[in-house]
Amino acid sequence: MKKLSLFLVFILLLTLLAACQTDAPATTERATEKSVASTAQTPDPLQTDEDAVHPMLFHVTGQNGEEGYLFGTIHAGDARIQIALKKLLPYLDSCDALAVEFDLVAYEKDFAAQMKAMQQFVLTDGTTVEDHMPKELYEKAAALLKEAKLQPNLMKAYNLAMWAQLVEQGALMVHTDYDLEVGMDRSLIEHCYEKNIEVRDVESAELQYQLLAGFSDELNLMLLQDTLNRLDTYGDSIANLFNTWVSGDYAEITSVLTAEEELEGATEEELALMADYYDKMLTQRNLGMRDKAVQWLKAGDKVFFAVGTAHLVNEDGLIALLRSEGYTVEQVDY
Repeated sequence: MKKLSLFLVFILLLTLLAACQTDAPATTERATEKSVASTAQTPDPLQTDEDAVHPMLFHVTGQNGEEGYLFGTIHAGDARIQIALKKLLPYLDSCDALAVEFDLVAYEKDFAAQMKAMQQFVLTDGTTVEDHMPKELYEKAAALLKEAKLQPNLMKAYNLAMWAQLVEQGALMVHTDYDLEVGMDRSLIEHCYEKNIEVRDVESAELQYQLLAGFSDELNLMLLQDTLNRLDTYGDSIANLFNTWVSGDYAEITSVLTAEEELEGATEEELALMADYYDKMLTQRNLGMRDKAVQWLKAGDKVFFAVGTAHLVNEDGLIALLRSEGYTVEQVDY
């Protein structure tokens, strides 16, 4: 019996976590504390081997002279994000536009859109989230959120879909030194704002929220339990993921992102839930991303196409999909 790896959950869901603002005062407090922690604990860029920092970047070309770049992002990071950004700038600045899953910087300023999206995660039947999970699981989840200063008592009106993401965010904040404020996609967007380079949405925040809100309570309970079961090794797992991402080693990244682990006692229904999750969150979205990339290539737009790294790899990833459309996709040595 197999289940999806935690790595896949992490890299897919964090885009929304990076843009989600549930309580402004607490968010400000957390950002300040995290900034202090990051300064003290993350690698000093002056002591980092810049030659070892080269996340996967691919040059895409077509038979009619079309070209662009395909880049795999990660949505939280440390000082090495700025090293990667500096090395990517010659390629990014040569493009007509940056394309990301959605412009999270712009989204964070759109309070009305955030409030509308969050309504999908509010319980309206008079229950609280405590009524939808075992007591022991709720107590563990609430303790983690409290430690992360995410104020669980104010979150009880949200459903399991939101709590699955909040618990993932809490684990990231408590058990790692990686910061959502210095993610690769955010850094690319902010640079483009400074240089007046167009930023395009490949998808939308609304689409991603709708997907996550549509999964069953059974699946979200599995995700919650999975994260809480792994807290002792969470930091090491995410460090391994981030270090592998930094290396740009395609084979190793593919191995990490496709790793599966035993799910003892899983029922056929549970396996079907996970397969549906994979299909909707990755396979189907990849097809839409491919269509956008092909659209811009055919239009002659030179676009720096930057989406979560999990969307690039495997037989259903963007590299394979673009090659099947007749494009040449070659990894850049930079």
